[in-house]
Amino acid sequence: MNIWGNVEELSARDFQTVRQVVYDTIGVNLTEAKKSLVISRLSKRLRELKIKTFADYFRFLRDTPDEVEVMFNYLTTNVTRFFREKHHFEHICSEYLPFLESQARNNGVKEIGIWSAGCSTGEEPYTLAMVLHNYFQHKNGWSINIMASDVNTEVLEKARTGIYSKQEILGIPYHYLKKYFKLGVGPNEGFFKIKKVLRDLVTFRRINLVSQEKYPAAGSLNLIFCRNVFIYFSRETRQKILGFFHRSLLPGGLLFLGHSESIGTSEGRDEDWLMLRHTIYKRIP
Repeated sequence: MNIWGNVEELSARDFQTVRQVVYDTIGVNLTEAKKSLVISRLSKRLRELKIKTFADYFRFLRDTPDEVEVMFNYLTTNVTRFFREKHHFEHICSEYLPFLESQARNNGVKEIGIWSAGCSTGEEPYTLAMVLHNYFQHKNGWSINIMASDVNTEVLEKARTGIYSKQEILGIPYHYLKKYFKLGVGPNEGFFKIKKVLRDLVTFRRINLVSQEKYPAAGSLNLIFCRNVFIYFSRETRQKILGFFHRSLLPGGLLFLGHSESIGTSEGRDEDWLMLRHTIYKRIP
């Protein structure tokens, strides 16, 4: 029996309220198909607060500005894993990094800047850190800077700890696991912690992709990963963010999207992007 009343009921009006708040603030488009997700995730929050109805919760939301961020945390938790979409990392190592090395022989620049936008609990940026550190470890003078961001403060906190369960580290090749993780002992048995050599390469920040306020400087990045994030945005919001990404990348820099996402270029090309492979786009010019 649910002692807090029936929090399963979410009126059309209340659903429109949460849709508007989320869209106006972080650009996420909660379609009617997401209504059951909203009910499921926010019901947990109502029970924590001992609030009986969604209508009461939205009144509480209006009176408690800090609750908006908490609500975002409940609604924006995404599934992620290490080495997701391996062909992205293979392309970086086989094509892009050798290209950067050849450029460095001419211009002397040995810096690589990367942004993992929508990093969730950190598996993506730490995968990038493993791949790049492994590639450059015996090549002198290279500097690797990875910025990882999310709008969800709870997942960022977990990412900063760099601690993962046995289930969460599945998919990491053994040589990477042995090289870059510490095995927990005692009360931490069964957990794995990212070593400092990788953690020092990654900086975590809260960034709302709809606002350009905290974006990296224009033309400062080589790679942007924004995977399985665009599926939550409207077409208008996606185009706006793509414009920000284009300005943030160096000419020839790469953008990586999720397996079900695309820029929608005609025959793989438009005035801003050239599709190199499925979900891999190069900034042009």
